[in-house]
Amino acid sequence: MNRRQVRSGATWLAAGAAVAVAVFALPGLFDDSDPAAAGDAAAGFSGPGAGADEAEAPAGAAAEPPVTRPPLGATPEPGPAPDGHGLSEEQLAVAVASSVRVAGAACGGVVREASGFAAADGDLVVSIAHLMTGMAEPVVELADGRVLQAQLVALDLVNDLSVLRVPGAGLEPLALSEAVPDGAVGAVLAWEDESEPDPTPFRIDRPVTVLTDPVGGGERIQRPSWLLAADTEVGDSGAALAVADDEERVIVAGVAWGASRRGGGGVAYATRSGAVQELLDSSDLTERVPPPECDGAR
Repeated sequence: MNRRQVRSGATWLAAGAAVAVAVFALPGLFDDSDPAAAGDAAAGFSGPGAGADEAEAPAGAAAEPPVTRPPLGATPEPGPAPDGHGLSEEQLAVAVASSVRVAGAACGGVVREASGFAAADGDLVVSIAHLMTGMAEPVVELADGRVLQAQLVALDLVNDLSVLRVPGAGLEPLALSEAVPDGAVGAVLAWEDESEPDPTPFRIDRPVTVLTDPVGGGERIQRPSWLLAADTEVGDSGAALAVADDEERVIVAGVAWGASRRGGGGVAYATRSGAVQELLDSSDLTERVPPPECDGAR
């Protein structure tokens, strides 16, 4: 399959039949800086259970004051999306080269697509789980124009994550880290309708826990996430949240998975990268796993 074939299937979904990004009103939202509100939702995840910039201070160092945030109301208001993503041309080029588009025929034969990125090794790609529902033969389009067959090797339906093995991809994996402060800016590396990733600026407002439905339906679950100020679009789900760390390296702070219509837009959500690392560490990654079934799929 070549690039033209992938895009012809895709003229596909530009008209709005795609659910490549989950866009819905979220039924519950808790500020993870408030332990009473967040409960144990972030248990088992490294990083920002009580604030994204909270870290153990070196011995003898003065402890930094805790971050003070305004309370979350019924409608989250992270403020306007930033004008820029803060990445240098070189950093952006690194992130783009490791970003991919994932596509394939899903439930009812409808072709769906989302974004993704390389992690752990050069032939592994992280994306979202809800894209994979009913998708038996995913393909991955790389920034260099190659289109390769992929195999689903791991799923996390609670955190809406998938991992695919893409033999021969040979991508440079991006590092995962939640060690980013409130207010950090970066780029959502999403493909949308372009022939390569289109960086969308975002700003991290705070770590939150979202009460939402798991992939495939069922009782509502709590998903540790980032609350973002970002103008996301269809196709942004699965995209890496690329930021530069203190050493000017490109890291992935999370994976875009949804947005809220409440408040007039500009409000987006991403699974924090601790969940990605946990999935990679706990999965075989060499054996194919079945995709979620279409029955009950949203």
